[in-house]
Amino acid sequence: MRTFRFAVFLVISFFSTVASAEPTLAIMVGGETITLSRSELESLPQQRITTTSPYFEGTQEFSGPSLQTLIDTYWQPGNEHILFRALNDYAVEAPLKQALALDAIIATRRNSRVMSVRTHGPFWVMLPLSQQPSLNTTDNHRFMIWQLSEIELK
Repeated sequence: MRTFRFAVFLVISFFSTVASAEPTLAIMVGGETITLSRSELESLPQQRITTTSPYFEGTQEFSGPSLQTLIDTYWQPGNEHILFRALNDYAVEAPLKQALALDAIIATRRNSRVMSVRTHGPFWVMLPLSQQPSLNTTDNHRFMIWQLSEIELK
């Protein structure tokens, strides 16, 4: 009986730890991978975007660090391309200058709430479509990757 209780305790402890683990975003640069938790992303200067989008109804507010802030923090000479990858392996690669011109943020929150995988999170590349209508094109929409899991600087 004692062994059974101990086994149940271990299983519950394992799943409690897994369930409470913070989501992470991998930043790959120069052959290294830096893993940032939501808390670490939220410790960077935050930007807010209030916008409409083809991917949700109405106007929503998103917050998170700007892509520019991440690049300023992790860029290395020679990095001229960026690759965004989602949990489902959807990926977009572009020249870094093109991506930075989008004024994107890496959203960690939607309407002040953390996002789960079910709600397009935990991280979503968001563009200020309402503030900059010229960004609202099909070509730019491909950068609005939800369930973002990796950013690679090449």
